[in-house]
Amino acid sequence: MLFTGVFALPHYELAYCLGGSADVIMPDGKADAFIQRPVLGGQFSVEFMPTGRWHCLQQWNNASVGVGVSYLNLGNEAKLGSAIAAYGYMNQPFYTGRYFGIGLRPTVGLAAITKRYSNTYEGTTPFYDHENANWSIGSILNAYLAVELFMDFPIKDGWTITLCGGWHHMSNGSVMHPNAGYNIFGGELGVRYQPSAVSYQKPEPDVPKKLYDGVDKKWAVEISATGGMKQNYYGDNRNGQLFFGAATLKAAAYWVPVSIFRLGGGVDAFYDGYYSAVNDEFAAANPDAPVTYFGKTYLKESKVANCFRVGLSIQPEFVIGHLTAGLHVGFYLYDPIKNLEPYAEAKAADEAGTPLNRGIFYSYDFTKASNYEDGWCYMQFLLKYHIIEHLFVQIGLKTHGVRAEFIDAGIGVAF
Repeated sequence: MLFTGVFALPHYELAYCLGGSADVIMPDGKADAFIQRPVLGGQFSVEFMPTGRWHCLQQWNNASVGVGVSYLNLGNEAKLGSAIAAYGYMNQPFYTGRYFGIGLRPTVGLAAITKRYSNTYEGTTPFYDHENANWSIGSILNAYLAVELFMDFPIKDGWTITLCGGWHHMSNGSVMHPNAGYNIFGGELGVRYQPSAVSYQKPEPDVPKKLYDGVDKKWAVEISATGGMKQNYYGDNRNGQLFFGAATLKAAAYWVPVSIFRLGGGVDAFYDGYYSAVNDEFAAANPDAPVTYFGKTYLKESKVANCFRVGLSIQPEFVIGHLTAGLHVGFYLYDPIKNLEPYAEAKAADEAGTPLNRGIFYSYDFTKASNYEDGWCYMQFLLKYHIIEHLFVQIGLKTHGVRAEFIDAGIGVAF
């Protein structure tokens, strides 16, 4: 159940949300055996209703924003445990009528999970032998993402029946393995109450025109540099022993037709220190190099050059005032790893004296990307916040298919 109450403060119109949900974890090959019952939980949030104070929200058809906390029992206390999430969200209405309203609710936050790989097994056997351990989550703290469709049915005197449902995700972006994560689908039923409904005056929605208040731009150029770290691949039995640096350098130009959306394209340079490791069969010849025991990439030399990749990407982004959210999709122009994956194929080709020599685009199983090979396509989920007109901070998640490669954060300049 989701219960919502709204009250007025000077200059603000706030909503208190209290309730619960019923969901199900989607099978992923890792937590399947431990899924015993639906995910159940409760939540509390405070929502800022549109009053005209935030011009950028009026441009999103009078969207409201909120912050909240949720408790979720993941359906198996011994192996999956529980999660406590803290997050921010935006209610983006598509249509608001007298008897019906519908919209989208994106959510971003953090979740602490009580059960993970390290506290769901006993003994000292190698990583891959722990069949009864939770292989989905490796860390206490994880990213919490959700996208839900909500429907409101006003009743009387500020009371509204609310239905919502969609996708929730928890994982750590490969900072600590294993990192299959949880994908949870489900729905919520609740009631919204707004005590000030009679006196509340919703502002008129604004037509999106400008990128920032007082700044009318049709083009923008940005350069950013970010860094992070990641643990060795989730299937490696040396889990917990090796960490590697990661970084991204991006340069892009954006066409800005309206203030809430822009479309860009640019060059991306990536560094992933994991590829400076070598496979165990070459360890004797590389006694000073980090070693990986997972056969994903046929690395027989510890070369820094293997850590770099360069690509081109298309970069659609949504803008909410000084906050920008984007999904960048690109392909590699330079990628020394593409001829070293998957392990078995690269090894057989090398032993036959005909090493792989792929072009920019080649056939691979996108659904298994990052399990056996990364492939030529990459994606980045980015959040940027412009502190001032020419300076912003940025955090991003790079993936191949549904598998995270790394999370990094840093700064950028805009022109």
